[in-house]
Amino acid sequence: MIDLHMPAGRLAGLRWAISPVGELAAALVAVSEAPKASRRHRHIRTLLSSGHLPTLAAVASGYTTYLPELLTPAPRTFLPTVEDQLHAVATTPASTVGTQFTAFLTGGQARSSRCPWLRGGQLTRADERVRPRIEVGESELRERLACELHWLWSKAIAPHWPQITAGFEGFVERHGAVAAREGLGSALAAMHSSLLWKDGALKVASDSDGEVGGDYPVTLIPSLFLDRVGLHAPLLSGEAQLAIPIAASGHAVPHTAPVLGATRLAILHSLVESRTTTALATLHHLAPATVSFHLSRLLAADLVERKRDGRHVYYRHTARARIILRPALLTTPPSDLPNP
Repeated sequence: MIDLHMPAGRLAGLRWAISPVGELAAALVAVSEAPKASRRHRHIRTLLSSGHLPTLAAVASGYTTYLPELLTPAPRTFLPTVEDQLHAVATTPASTVGTQFTAFLTGGQARSSRCPWLRGGQLTRADERVRPRIEVGESELRERLACELHWLWSKAIAPHWPQITAGFEGFVERHGAVAAREGLGSALAAMHSSLLWKDGALKVASDSDGEVGGDYPVTLIPSLFLDRVGLHAPLLSGEAQLAIPIAASGHAVPHTAPVLGATRLAILHSLVESRTTTALATLHHLAPATVSFHLSRLLAADLVERKRDGRHVYYRHTARARIILRPALLTTPPSDLPNP
């Protein structure tokens, strides 16, 4: 568990922003981590293996737990242009480029100083086959990265960016509504099932244990590619970001019944209180096996949670489900990007 401390100063500066280059970085992480590739992951992998992106392909191949912070430039406005963020990448101070890629390639103390909660195998050196493709002068490396990110953007994301942006804005608006109705703590916990608000901290479920202190602001970044919550530059004042995957939200749309199906929607509505599979089957006049099938899909979508009490397993809808069941404010994008 990683505790992101939320003192008054940090809460006061908490805001949402959309990050074009951050979404490219999320794509690199996603293709490195995803055991099963969706269509959008396969498309990114195809582009990385095209020969046009040798440096980014090396980064994706060498990624384990730490991504150099220059690849996730902090958005200075709610919706910065990709050109502004690529300029930030291309003009990163050479000494900063060197420090970050030393941590990326060598691991050890260089990496743990940037992410103190990493342990053991998370601090190992990058694959030796990766190093020759990255070990160039810092100025050349940052320029290569900016150029390759621009090419990847133009092929993978730019054609769909208006649709993606609309989805991000809808996601932000819905969580803003939760904050207004239920309080900021509930809104933060509702962003993802791996998040918990407790004792003045936002707790992020993780295989590692650590804390992110300080009172400098953190920017919340919605992400289509990530499947888990990501911490970007968490120890850097003015750069800290918390990336929130929107895919687990089910991409709420104005009419939820056609998306969930009438039966699953009815089951979801009835889980305002905890119920067993047997109770749900009786309530909805369905076979227990049918209810179990629908619950498995709702669990996969992070819309219900389960808790065992002795011999019984109880299901209840999640905070995310409450967002889904409300009328959506904006239409969100499809779960897979079409190939350009």
